[in-house]
Amino acid sequence: MNNDWKNFLHKSGANQDESGRFTFNPPYSDYTNATDSDCICDLSYFSTVVFAGGDANEFIQGQFTNDVNKVDESSSQLSGICNNKGRMIANYRLFQHQSNYFISIRNDLVERSIKHLQNYVLRAEVAIQDISEQLIHIGISGKNAETLLAPYIDNLDSTVDSVSFNDNYIAIRVAGSTPRYEIFCSFEHAVKLWQELAANTKVVNSEYWDYLNIINGLPFIDSITSEEFVPQMANMELINGVSFEKGCYTGQEIVARTHFLGKQKRRTYRISIATKTEPKIGEQLATETSTENQYTGTIVTLYPVAENKYEALAVIQIKSAEEGKLKLKASDAEINVVELPYSLAESHT
Repeated sequence: MNNDWKNFLHKSGANQDESGRFTFNPPYSDYTNATDSDCICDLSYFSTVVFAGGDANEFIQGQFTNDVNKVDESSSQLSGICNNKGRMIANYRLFQHQSNYFISIRNDLVERSIKHLQNYVLRAEVAIQDISEQLIHIGISGKNAETLLAPYIDNLDSTVDSVSFNDNYIAIRVAGSTPRYEIFCSFEHAVKLWQELAANTKVVNSEYWDYLNIINGLPFIDSITSEEFVPQMANMELINGVSFEKGCYTGQEIVARTHFLGKQKRRTYRISIATKTEPKIGEQLATETSTENQYTGTIVTLYPVAENKYEALAVIQIKSAEEGKLKLKASDAEINVVELPYSLAESHT
Protein backbone atom coordinates (compact mmCIF):
# COMPACT_ATOMS: atom_id res chain seq x y z
CA MET A 1 0.00 0.00 0.00
CA ASN A 2 0.98 3.65 -0.23
CA ASN A 3 3.30 4.49 2.70
CA ASP A 4 2.28 8.15 2.72
CA TRP A 5 -1.35 7.09 3.11
CA LYS A 6 -0.41 4.63 5.82
CA ASN A 7 1.42 7.37 7.73
CA PHE A 8 -1.52 9.74 7.25
CA LEU A 9 -3.94 7.24 8.78
CA HIS A 10 -1.58 6.54 11.67
CA LYS A 11 -1.37 10.28 12.38
CA SER A 12 -5.17 10.36 12.24
CA GLY A 13 -5.31 7.88 15.12
CA ALA A 14 -5.40 4.51 13.37
CA ASN A 15 -3.66 1.25 14.14
CA GLN A 16 -3.06 -1.39 11.47
CA ASP A 17 -3.33 -5.16 11.92
CA GLU A 18 -1.56 -7.93 10.01
CA SER A 19 -4.34 -8.21 7.43
CA GLY A 20 -3.89 -4.58 6.39
CA ARG A 21 -7.04 -3.32 8.09
CA PHE A 22 -6.97 -0.02 9.98
CA THR A 23 -8.66 0.32 13.36
CA PHE A 24 -9.86 3.63 14.80
CA ASN A 25 -12.45 2.49 17.33
CA PRO A 26 -12.79 -0.11 20.12
CA PRO A 27 -14.28 -3.53 19.33
CA TYR A 28 -18.05 -3.63 18.73
CA SER A 29 -18.41 0.16 18.85
CA ASP A 30 -18.93 0.57 15.09
CA TYR A 31 -21.78 -1.94 15.07
CA THR A 32 -23.37 -0.14 18.02
CA ASN A 33 -22.82 3.44 16.88
CA ALA A 34 -22.56 3.43 13.08
CA THR A 35 -25.63 1.49 11.93
CA ASP A 36 -27.65 4.61 11.07
CA SER A 37 -24.68 6.90 10.46
CA ASP A 38 -22.82 8.11 7.41
CA CYS A 39 -19.44 6.37 7.52
CA ILE A 40 -16.01 6.57 5.97
CA CYS A 41 -13.37 3.83 6.16
CA ASP A 42 -10.09 2.77 4.61
CA LEU A 43 -10.16 -0.21 2.24
CA SER A 44 -6.43 -0.83 1.92
CA TYR A 45 -6.95 -4.52 2.71
CA PHE A 46 -8.13 -4.71 -0.89
CA SER A 47 -5.43 -4.24 -3.52
CA THR A 48 -5.89 -2.76 -6.98
CA VAL A 49 -4.48 -4.69 -9.94
CA VAL A 50 -4.40 -3.31 -13.50
CA PHE A 51 -4.58 -5.20 -16.80
CA ALA A 52 -3.13 -3.12 -19.62
CA GLY A 53 -2.26 -3.78 -23.26
CA GLY A 54 -3.91 -4.37 -26.61
CA ASP A 55 -4.98 -7.90 -25.70
CA ALA A 56 -6.19 -7.13 -22.15
CA ASN A 57 -9.89 -7.47 -23.00
CA GLU A 58 -9.50 -10.75 -24.87
CA PHE A 59 -7.19 -12.15 -22.21
CA ILE A 60 -9.38 -11.50 -19.17
CA GLN A 61 -12.48 -12.55 -21.11
CA GLY A 62 -10.84 -15.96 -21.36
CA GLN A 63 -10.11 -16.10 -17.62
CA PHE A 64 -12.86 -14.28 -15.70
CA THR A 65 -16.23 -15.78 -14.80
CA ASN A 66 -18.24 -12.77 -15.97
CA ASP A 67 -18.68 -11.15 -19.39
CA VAL A 68 -15.96 -8.53 -19.57
CA ASN A 69 -17.54 -6.98 -22.65
CA LYS A 70 -20.35 -5.67 -20.45
CA VAL A 71 -17.87 -3.57 -18.46
CA ASP A 72 -17.11 -0.04 -19.60
CA GLU A 73 -16.14 3.24 -17.96
CA SER A 74 -19.65 3.64 -16.53
CA SER A 75 -20.33 0.08 -15.33
CA SER A 76 -18.48 -2.42 -13.12
CA GLN A 77 -19.20 -6.03 -12.19
CA LEU A 78 -18.24 -8.70 -9.73
CA SER A 79 -16.19 -11.53 -11.21
CA GLY A 80 -13.75 -14.30 -10.33
CA ILE A 81 -11.00 -16.56 -11.60
CA CYS A 82 -11.19 -20.32 -11.29
CA ASN A 83 -8.75 -23.19 -11.43
CA ASN A 84 -9.21 -26.05 -13.88
CA LYS A 85 -11.66 -27.70 -11.47
CA GLY A 86 -13.95 -24.67 -11.49
CA ARG A 87 -13.02 -23.64 -7.93
CA MET A 88 -12.55 -19.93 -7.35
CA ILE A 89 -9.01 -18.79 -6.70
CA ALA A 90 -10.33 -15.29 -6.02
CA ASN A 91 -13.36 -13.08 -6.54
CA TYR A 92 -13.30 -9.31 -6.87
CA ARG A 93 -14.80 -6.23 -8.50
CA LEU A 94 -13.82 -5.42 -12.10
CA PHE A 95 -13.97 -1.93 -13.61
CA GLN A 96 -12.52 -0.06 -16.58
CA HIS A 97 -10.87 3.34 -16.72
CA GLN A 98 -8.94 5.03 -19.51
CA SER A 99 -8.90 1.87 -21.66
CA ASN A 100 -7.39 -0.29 -18.90
CA TYR A 101 -9.12 -2.87 -16.70
CA PHE A 102 -8.78 -2.95 -12.92
CA ILE A 103 -9.76 -5.42 -10.21
CA SER A 104 -10.16 -4.73 -6.50
CA ILE A 105 -9.03 -7.94 -4.78
CA ARG A 106 -8.16 -9.09 -1.28
CA ASN A 107 -4.50 -8.42 -0.46
CA ASP A 108 -3.67 -12.01 0.41
CA LEU A 109 -4.87 -13.24 -3.00
CA VAL A 110 -2.94 -10.84 -5.25
CA GLU A 111 0.27 -12.86 -5.62
CA ARG A 112 -1.59 -16.16 -6.05
CA SER A 113 -3.95 -14.69 -8.64
CA ILE A 114 -1.28 -12.96 -10.71
CA LYS A 115 0.86 -16.10 -10.70
CA HIS A 116 -2.10 -18.16 -11.92
CA LEU A 117 -2.99 -15.67 -14.66
CA GLN A 118 0.60 -15.35 -15.87
CA ASN A 119 0.46 -19.02 -16.85
CA TYR A 120 -2.06 -18.09 -19.55
CA VAL A 121 -0.51 -14.88 -20.90
CA LEU A 122 1.78 -16.66 -23.40
CA ARG A 123 2.23 -14.20 -26.30
CA ALA A 124 -0.72 -11.99 -25.45
CA GLU A 125 -0.06 -8.26 -25.24
CA VAL A 126 -1.14 -7.78 -21.65
CA ALA A 127 0.65 -6.56 -18.53
CA ILE A 128 -0.63 -7.37 -15.03
CA GLN A 129 0.52 -5.15 -12.17
CA ASP A 130 -0.42 -4.40 -8.58
CA ILE A 131 -0.81 -0.60 -8.43
CA SER A 132 -2.09 -0.28 -4.87
CA GLU A 133 0.65 2.24 -4.11
CA GLN A 134 -0.79 4.57 -6.74
CA LEU A 135 -4.51 4.35 -5.99
CA ILE A 136 -5.95 4.89 -2.52
CA HIS A 137 -9.14 2.92 -1.82
CA ILE A 138 -11.82 4.39 0.48
CA GLY A 139 -15.36 3.30 1.40
CA ILE A 140 -18.28 5.69 1.96
CA SER A 141 -21.64 4.46 3.28
CA GLY A 142 -24.81 6.08 4.55
CA LYS A 143 -28.12 7.59 3.53
CA ASN A 144 -26.32 10.86 2.76
CA ALA A 145 -23.42 9.27 0.85
CA GLU A 146 -24.48 10.76 -2.49
CA THR A 147 -24.83 14.24 -1.02
CA LEU A 148 -21.45 13.94 0.69
CA LEU A 149 -19.74 12.91 -2.55
CA ALA A 150 -21.52 15.40 -4.81
CA PRO A 151 -18.89 18.17 -4.34
CA TYR A 152 -16.18 15.78 -5.56
CA ILE A 153 -17.94 14.05 -8.47
CA ASP A 154 -20.64 15.67 -10.60
CA ASN A 155 -23.67 13.61 -11.70
CA LEU A 156 -22.92 10.73 -9.33
CA ASP A 157 -24.70 7.60 -10.58
CA SER A 158 -26.71 5.81 -7.86
CA THR A 159 -27.31 2.59 -9.85
CA VAL A 160 -25.71 -0.50 -8.25
CA ASP A 161 -22.43 -1.43 -10.01
CA SER A 162 -22.30 1.94 -11.80
CA VAL A 163 -19.05 3.88 -12.12
CA SER A 164 -18.82 7.68 -11.89
CA PHE A 165 -15.55 9.51 -12.44
CA ASN A 166 -13.72 12.70 -13.22
CA ASP A 167 -10.04 13.66 -13.39
CA ASN A 168 -9.59 13.16 -9.64
CA TYR A 169 -11.92 10.40 -8.44
CA ILE A 170 -13.49 7.09 -9.45
CA ALA A 171 -16.64 6.18 -7.48
CA ILE A 172 -18.31 2.77 -7.76
CA ARG A 173 -21.79 2.21 -6.32
CA VAL A 174 -21.83 -1.17 -4.60
CA ALA A 175 -24.82 -3.21 -3.46
CA GLY A 176 -26.77 -2.12 -0.40
CA SER A 177 -30.16 -0.74 0.53
CA THR A 178 -28.18 2.10 2.08
CA PRO A 179 -26.00 3.85 -0.54
CA ARG A 180 -22.38 2.64 -0.58
CA TYR A 181 -19.50 3.80 -2.73
CA GLU A 182 -15.94 2.64 -3.18
CA ILE A 183 -13.61 5.49 -4.10
CA PHE A 184 -10.28 5.23 -5.93
CA CYS A 185 -7.98 8.23 -6.18
CA SER A 186 -4.44 9.54 -5.71
CA PHE A 187 -2.91 10.13 -2.29
CA GLU A 188 -3.38 13.90 -2.49
CA HIS A 189 -7.06 13.66 -3.38
CA ALA A 190 -7.61 10.92 -0.81
CA VAL A 191 -6.29 13.16 1.97
CA LYS A 192 -8.58 15.99 0.86
CA LEU A 193 -11.63 13.70 0.70
CA TRP A 194 -10.86 12.02 4.03
CA GLN A 195 -10.21 15.21 5.98
CA GLU A 196 -13.33 16.94 4.70
CA LEU A 197 -15.71 13.96 4.95
CA ALA A 198 -14.38 12.73 8.30
CA ALA A 199 -15.64 15.97 9.81
CA ASN A 200 -19.20 15.11 8.75
CA THR A 201 -19.25 11.31 9.05
CA LYS A 202 -18.24 8.59 11.47
CA VAL A 203 -14.78 7.16 10.83
CA VAL A 204 -15.12 3.40 11.20
CA ASN A 205 -12.69 0.50 11.27
CA SER A 206 -11.87 -1.13 7.94
CA GLU A 207 -13.48 -4.32 9.24
CA TYR A 208 -16.88 -2.61 9.29
CA TRP A 209 -16.93 -2.85 5.49
CA ASP A 210 -16.94 -6.64 5.96
CA TYR A 211 -20.12 -6.29 8.01
CA LEU A 212 -21.74 -4.21 5.28
CA ASN A 213 -20.79 -6.89 2.75
CA ILE A 214 -22.23 -9.56 5.05
CA ILE A 215 -25.63 -7.93 5.44
CA ASN A 216 -25.75 -7.38 1.67
CA GLY A 217 -24.76 -10.97 0.88
CA LEU A 218 -21.43 -10.25 -0.83
CA PRO A 219 -18.91 -12.97 0.10
CA PHE A 220 -15.28 -12.18 -0.76
CA ILE A 221 -13.04 -15.19 -0.27
CA ASP A 222 -9.49 -14.94 1.08
CA SER A 223 -6.39 -17.13 1.09
CA ILE A 224 -7.98 -19.49 3.63
CA THR A 225 -11.00 -20.30 1.45
CA SER A 226 -9.34 -19.86 -1.95
CA GLU A 227 -10.01 -22.80 -4.33
CA GLU A 228 -12.68 -24.23 -2.01
CA PHE A 229 -15.85 -23.22 -3.85
CA VAL A 230 -17.32 -23.13 -7.32
CA PRO A 231 -18.79 -19.66 -7.99
CA GLN A 232 -22.39 -20.77 -7.38
CA MET A 233 -21.54 -21.83 -3.82
CA ALA A 234 -20.64 -18.19 -3.18
CA ASN A 235 -23.88 -17.01 -4.85
CA MET A 236 -21.79 -15.34 -7.54
CA GLU A 237 -24.39 -15.75 -10.30
CA LEU A 238 -26.98 -14.13 -8.00
CA ILE A 239 -24.90 -10.99 -7.41
CA ASN A 240 -23.86 -10.27 -11.02
CA GLY A 241 -20.64 -12.28 -10.83
CA VAL A 242 -21.03 -15.02 -13.47
CA SER A 243 -22.12 -15.13 -17.10
CA PHE A 244 -23.39 -18.38 -18.59
CA GLU A 245 -23.49 -16.99 -22.14
CA LYS A 246 -20.01 -15.51 -22.60
CA GLY A 247 -18.16 -18.64 -23.72
CA CYS A 248 -15.06 -20.41 -22.49
CA TYR A 249 -12.81 -19.48 -19.59
CA THR A 250 -10.65 -21.56 -17.28
CA GLY A 251 -12.95 -23.80 -15.22
CA GLN A 252 -16.01 -22.80 -17.29
CA GLU A 253 -17.05 -26.33 -18.19
CA ILE A 254 -17.54 -27.35 -14.57
CA VAL A 255 -19.21 -24.06 -13.62
CA ALA A 256 -21.64 -24.38 -16.55
CA ARG A 257 -22.32 -28.06 -15.83
CA THR A 258 -23.18 -27.21 -12.22
CA HIS A 259 -25.61 -24.57 -13.45
CA PHE A 260 -27.34 -26.40 -16.29
CA LEU A 261 -27.14 -30.06 -15.29
CA GLY A 262 -26.45 -30.35 -11.58
CA LYS A 263 -28.62 -29.51 -8.63
CA GLN A 264 -26.98 -26.91 -6.46
CA LYS A 265 -26.17 -28.47 -3.08
CA ARG A 266 -24.41 -25.58 -1.32
CA ARG A 267 -25.11 -21.88 -1.10
CA THR A 268 -23.82 -18.90 0.84
CA TYR A 269 -26.04 -17.99 3.79
CA ARG A 270 -25.94 -15.14 6.26
CA ILE A 271 -25.80 -16.48 9.80
CA SER A 272 -25.60 -15.16 13.34
CA ILE A 273 -23.30 -16.94 15.78
CA ALA A 274 -23.37 -16.83 19.58
CA THR A 275 -20.33 -18.50 21.13
CA LYS A 276 -17.75 -17.91 23.85
CA THR A 277 -15.02 -19.30 21.57
CA GLU A 278 -14.05 -16.88 18.81
CA PRO A 279 -14.82 -18.47 15.41
CA LYS A 280 -12.41 -18.17 12.49
CA ILE A 281 -12.59 -17.77 8.73
CA GLY A 282 -12.53 -21.25 7.22
CA GLU A 283 -13.95 -22.86 10.36
CA GLN A 284 -16.33 -25.70 9.65
CA LEU A 285 -19.99 -25.95 10.56
CA ALA A 286 -21.77 -29.18 11.42
CA THR A 287 -25.23 -30.38 12.46
CA GLU A 288 -26.36 -32.28 15.52
CA THR A 289 -26.19 -35.52 13.53
CA SER A 290 -22.80 -34.94 11.86
CA THR A 291 -20.12 -37.53 12.53
CA GLU A 292 -16.60 -36.57 13.57
CA ASN A 293 -15.41 -36.45 9.96
CA GLN A 294 -18.47 -34.71 8.52
CA TYR A 295 -19.08 -31.02 8.09
CA THR A 296 -21.89 -29.11 6.45
CA GLY A 297 -20.48 -25.64 5.93
CA THR A 298 -17.53 -23.23 6.00
CA ILE A 299 -17.31 -19.65 7.31
CA VAL A 300 -16.26 -17.23 4.55
CA THR A 301 -16.64 -13.75 6.10
CA LEU A 302 -16.93 -12.91 9.80
CA TYR A 303 -17.63 -9.81 11.87
CA PRO A 304 -17.89 -9.46 15.68
CA VAL A 305 -21.01 -7.44 16.53
CA ALA A 306 -20.72 -7.77 20.32
CA GLU A 307 -18.91 -9.84 22.89
CA ASN A 308 -19.50 -13.51 22.02
CA LYS A 309 -21.75 -12.56 19.08
CA TYR A 310 -20.87 -12.59 15.37
CA GLU A 311 -22.41 -12.09 11.95
CA ALA A 312 -21.06 -14.19 9.09
CA LEU A 313 -21.45 -15.43 5.57
CA ALA A 314 -20.93 -19.17 5.27
CA VAL A 315 -21.15 -21.70 2.45
CA ILE A 316 -23.59 -24.31 3.79
CA GLN A 317 -25.34 -27.38 2.45
CA ILE A 318 -28.80 -26.19 1.44
CA LYS A 319 -30.57 -29.05 3.19
CA SER A 320 -28.73 -28.38 6.47
CA ALA A 321 -29.37 -24.63 6.30
CA GLU A 322 -33.07 -25.17 5.71
CA GLU A 323 -33.33 -27.68 8.55
CA GLY A 324 -31.41 -25.49 10.98
CA LYS A 325 -29.74 -26.91 14.10
CA LEU A 326 -26.30 -25.81 12.90
CA LYS A 327 -23.26 -25.63 15.15
CA LEU A 328 -19.56 -24.91 14.97
CA LYS A 329 -17.74 -28.17 14.53
CA ALA A 330 -14.95 -27.13 16.90
CA SER A 331 -17.03 -25.59 19.71
CA ASP A 332 -20.50 -25.06 21.09
CA ALA A 333 -22.42 -22.25 19.45
CA GLU A 334 -25.93 -21.05 18.75
CA ILE A 335 -26.27 -20.46 15.01
CA ASN A 336 -29.26 -18.98 13.21
CA VAL A 337 -29.79 -18.37 9.49
CA VAL A 338 -30.58 -14.72 8.72
CA GLU A 339 -32.41 -13.56 5.61
CA LEU A 340 -30.35 -12.27 2.68
CA PRO A 341 -31.43 -9.27 0.56
CA TYR A 342 -31.81 -11.50 -2.52
CA SER A 343 -33.43 -14.84 -3.28
CA LEU A 344 -31.38 -18.05 -3.34
CA ALA A 345 -33.75 -19.63 -5.86
CA GLU A 346 -31.89 -21.14 -8.81
CA SER A 347 -32.43 -19.76 -12.28
CA HIS A 348 -31.61 -21.95 -15.29
CA THR A 349 -31.60 -20.14 -18.60
